[in-house]
Amino acid sequence: MIHFSGFCLPEGIEMENSTKRNHRHHHHHRHHHRHGKLYRIRRWFRQNKLLTLFTLALVFVVLSGVGLLIHTSIMNQSKYHVTVTSSTDVDTGYRNITYNGQEYQYNNLITTILLIGVDSEGTLEKTAYTSAPQAYSINLMILDKKNSKMTIMALNCDTMTEVRRYTREGTLQDTYTEQLGYAYTYGDGIEVSCENMVYSVETLLGDIPVDEYIATNVSTLSFINSLVNGVTVEVPNDDLAEDYEEFQEGSVVTLDDSNIEAFLCTRDTDEEFGNLGRMERERTFMLSFVDQFMDCVSDDLYGTWAEIEKVDEYVLTSITKNKYLTLADLFLSIDFDECEYYTPEDEDYLGSPDDEFYVDEEALQEKIIELFYLPA
Repeated sequence: MIHFSGFCLPEGIEMENSTKRNHRHHHHHRHHHRHGKLYRIRRWFRQNKLLTLFTLALVFVVLSGVGLLIHTSIMNQSKYHVTVTSSTDVDTGYRNITYNGQEYQYNNLITTILLIGVDSEGTLEKTAYTSAPQAYSINLMILDKKNSKMTIMALNCDTMTEVRRYTREGTLQDTYTEQLGYAYTYGDGIEVSCENMVYSVETLLGDIPVDEYIATNVSTLSFINSLVNGVTVEVPNDDLAEDYEEFQEGSVVTLDDSNIEAFLCTRDTDEEFGNLGRMERERTFMLSFVDQFMDCVSDDLYGTWAEIEKVDEYVLTSITKNKYLTLADLFLSIDFDECEYYTPEDEDYLGSPDDEFYVDEEALQEKIIELFYLPA
């Protein structure tokens, strides 16, 4: 049986308005209402002013939304300190470290943006604490101006890491080892949820600072896909073949309104580690989309920009308007290819009742050195 995200809340934590749903039932329900919902969204698009080009580019990569608007200030980075393997000297903080006898300094020409796909529909609104939807897609975009490259680090939402948990009244209780996707759930559905995600990702990566975040949900997937006239993918697995005949492994499919959500968001919760198959499909989509979108931009930069409109109710971000132009220039000047898409290796992976992914900390630390540091 296919379900949308497949999370279960830990014992003792309540969730109101849960977004975990049976995929077959959910699919038919959405089909019945799709025309009216899309019409209202598109009409809203036409009534609002344009976004910057880079706004779209960033959200497209996250797969789960479109548009950027100011909601919080830029995160304060001065408080972060690196915590890594026993072979690393942590006394000097993350900026200057020693790893296996070699001294390194942090690459200050890096900008990191956390891209969060939320398991919900409609506008992103404040909820009671512990009742927010879960994050199913978590990607860290690493823009490296010094080396003129972009790397996407795809993080499994089942990754076990430190997560801050609040009471239903909003009081911080403590931190617990939880699945990374729950970091969004334990917040308020908006800024606190995003900040929780930032905290957990920073902790997982040895306190490497996350500069910005963008969170959005599934309501904009069809619009995103349509702006490049449908993303064409080669289906990487048979996870959806039972319910979608076109999604046989190896098939080449151009995604449309009828299947874009299924391709990017579903996981088989009857199978252990079902999220791994969903992440394979997400990777395929990302790589194809970037190629198609950049072709559109290079052919008609301003024409592409003119088609993009603001949908701030469907997105949360810390990126300010002044930062847009700087990031746009950087984004259009760097390279990205298949080898720059990285998923951390696992040291252990426990199945039922809840899938738990444990990263290989030594392998991850070596990748952190490669991506974020320069020899001193």
